Amino acid sequence: MQPKPPTFWLIEPEKNSSQQIIAGGVILPDGQVAIARCLPNSTHATFPSLKSFQQLQDKRGRQLVFDDHSRDGYDLNSFKLVRKKDVTGISGTGIVAVGCYFQSFGGLAVMQWLTDAASTAWYPGGWEQIELIHGHNRKTQIVMDV
Repeated sequence: MQPKPPTFWLIEPEKNSSQQIIAGGVILPDGQVAIARCLPNSTHATFPSLKSFQQLQDKRGRQLVFDDHSRDGYDLNSFKLVRKKDVTGISGTGIVAVGCYFQSFGGLAVMQWLTDAASTAWYPGGWEQIELIHGHNRKTQIVMDV
């Protein structure tokens, strides 16, 4: 089975404890880093590698903390897209994609296909949007990592 994608918190240690978390993130299977930033400046981005992202954060005095899915009232939920039947003949069956649901960051999700030509997409409508687009009438299901 595909391992759970590592999630992390981007921390600004100079701020007081209630404002230290500035983003949540996930490392995708191809090594890209996807982050969602907290309010009031909500945004999301994908970086080519953990190394490049870490270098940028080091320059800004920020820390990455790999931790549980929940921290200080914020939640991240990694998941797998499991396909029972491949109606398009493109992605196959079994675990075909992995991603992360940024519940506390506007409810958006990021997902990466596990095909040879891996593609990554953001879904502002979260799980509901992924199910609507890729669910194929319940032939595909989202399974949350625990």
